[in-house]
Amino acid sequence: MSGSTVWGFWGTLLWGIVITLLFIVGQLIPIVIYFYLNSQDRTLDSFFIFLQTIDTDAFLLALSVISSAIIVVPLVLGMAKLKRGSTIRDYFSFHIISWRTFFRWFLVLLVLLVFENYIIELFGVDEIPSFMMNIEFQTVGSIWLLIFAVSIAAPLLEEIVFRGFLLKGFSDTFMGTYGAIVLTSLLWATMHLQYESAYVFVIFIVGLVFGYARVKTNSILTPMMMHFFMNIVASFGLFIEKGNFV
Repeated sequence: MSGSTVWGFWGTLLWGIVITLLFIVGQLIPIVIYFYLNSQDRTLDSFFIFLQTIDTDAFLLALSVISSAIIVVPLVLGMAKLKRGSTIRDYFSFHIISWRTFFRWFLVLLVLLVFENYIIELFGVDEIPSFMMNIEFQTVGSIWLLIFAVSIAAPLLEEIVFRGFLLKGFSDTFMGTYGAIVLTSLLWATMHLQYESAYVFVIFIVGLVFGYARVKTNSILTPMMMHFFMNIVASFGLFIEKGNFV
């Protein structure tokens, strides 16, 4: 697209592949370092066995999420800035919203949470995903670290990537705004395939709402705040259910 300040379809897609690789690398870096510092047997086989424990170790899981956010977020902002004529503020819609707007979308989020519970009950799956219930907390510190990772780092990373960079890039193509919302919601849902299918479906619906909120308010801060709150509720619900919260 001549004169466009946004990466087009192919540019956004290719950068999306790079982001995926960066996300994986960002998660692995602290895990490799931790393994190297704490393992007596530093063979490749031992490392692969060690990798299988990450999903159930709150400390390692939080560490990988925080690390990927620290690495990926500034690089994604830089990808947008590389496009000639673009500004980070406009590319990601870092626009302040009014308290009235925030309150309206907060009410939408509450309705969304009720809808989520209804779908979960309809599918007959547990209220909390088994993936989350299998997480073990060795210390109180690991609980709070995971709260930060799940409630702050993960939403920040995911909103910058999906409702920020990808949504903006795909919207400025033949897909249009609503096609981009659907595509980014599908991509976001595929990031959560560790959950039961009912939860993946709910995440897709949530992605549609978050994407629409981003477009309707012209601000990424709207879905970001909704995402923060939703994950905080989920985190505390998990800890209360497991009896780990102190």
